[in-house]
Amino acid sequence: MKNNYQLEKLKKFELGPYESRETIYSLMLQSTLSGGFIQVLDSLRDLEPHMTSDYYYVAHKLVAYKGKKIIFKGELCKAEKNDLLSFLDDAVTSGDLRELLITPVQAHPNRKIIYISEDAIYLYAAG
Repeated sequence: MKNNYQLEKLKKFELGPYESRETIYSLMLQSTLSGGFIQVLDSLRDLEPHMTSDYYYVAHKLVAYKGKKIIFKGELCKAEKNDLLSFLDDAVTSGDLRELLITPVQAHPNRKIIYISEDAIYLYAAG
């Protein structure tokens, strides 16, 4: 399975030497699977007040399975909040919004995981 969706229109920051894309993605995915659901949002306009950090991890939710093991096949990067919101707005406008998981780079007590699907935006408590 080849991933042609590389978040190309997003201004990205490279991950640091101690940031593992698989580990970061696994933590984001685990929060969505553990049932820490908070609410559904109808639009990007509703999402903006929940984005209180300056920088976010953004992951294209693309996985493969090997038995019960989940293997991350998507792209993961860091982005600045305003660039991310602009990227999401452009993706919605062009009809090319994919499944994404988004979380703040800096951990804090009220951190949320944002799951964007083709239908809605979901907020989860970070586990």
